[in-house]
Amino acid sequence: MANISFKYILKRFLSAVLTLWVALTFNFLLPRMMGGNPADYLASQNAMGSLEYAEKIEAEFGLDKNIAEQYVKYITGLLQGNLGISYTNFPVAVSDIITKAMPWTLLIVLISTFLSFSLAWILGIIAAMKKGSVFDNVVVGGAFAVQSIPYFWVGMLIVMWLGFYSNFFPMGHAMTPGQEFISTLQLVGNIAYHAVLPILSLVIVTLAGRMIMMRSNILQVFSEDYILLAQAKGLRRNTIFTKYALRNAMLPSFTGLMLSLGQAVGGAIATEIIFSYPGIGLTIMNAIFSQDYPLIQGCFAIIALSVVIINFIADLIYPIIDPRVSLS
Repeated sequence: MANISFKYILKRFLSAVLTLWVALTFNFLLPRMMGGNPADYLASQNAMGSLEYAEKIEAEFGLDKNIAEQYVKYITGLLQGNLGISYTNFPVAVSDIITKAMPWTLLIVLISTFLSFSLAWILGIIAAMKKGSVFDNVVVGGAFAVQSIPYFWVGMLIVMWLGFYSNFFPMGHAMTPGQEFISTLQLVGNIAYHAVLPILSLVIVTLAGRMIMMRSNILQVFSEDYILLAQAKGLRRNTIFTKYALRNAMLPSFTGLMLSLGQAVGGAIATEIIFSYPGIGLTIMNAIFSQDYPLIQGCFAIIALSVVIINFIADLIYPIIDPRVSLS
């Protein structure tokens, strides 16, 4: 691979492993630092707070062991690909819960991420090329206005106007509950119909910042010496933009795109709560409220793993898209 040595790959791999281990360790400790006891919670839900029931639950799930023994069991399970059994969904495995929730999260987050970056690049490029124009002022001003609005408020407005008042789209869920679909096409259409508002809300709240970044990148690149030299040689502005400026301006956005893809499996908690969307974000929130340690740990372990892997891949791709970078 161009400009990348085996030493660099090994160094980045070991760094990724260390980062993942630190993340997984904090993933184990943080739920236990929240306070409370999952056994007491389950006893209050199922046995009117019985102490005997709580003690049986602690013994069943190993909560009566010390923190070191629990940590060893946790790491050993992860190395074996075992995420454990959910406390509140016993005896359902955490991996089964995540497998059911993950496709819904990836559907709305990945689509919204690619739409957001695509629109941000297009609008940012046009705004930069027309700096000071009415279009530039409107787009930049609108972007700052959107960024000043809390995300949950944007989601609630979308639900209220496009869901409740206009009745154009459903206000929640991933598909119509209790309905039988005659064909696969009907099922896909129903799922897409329910995904419109969550995707729209995610695109709106993420588009502004990415567009402003792209505009700023292009304007910064146009102030570089090699661009000024190309202009002095009499090259056309479009030629300078397509051959010299655009590729360099895309590099910071590429990093942002890769980070967004790595975080995609974490879902959008606020979005999934507002739209009652059964993804990983809503699963994490419910697990936190019910103190379901294995489910919390399993969800965040998958998120940590995906972020580390995507960052590692980005480190390998970067020298290909930017030949000036030599990683040895």
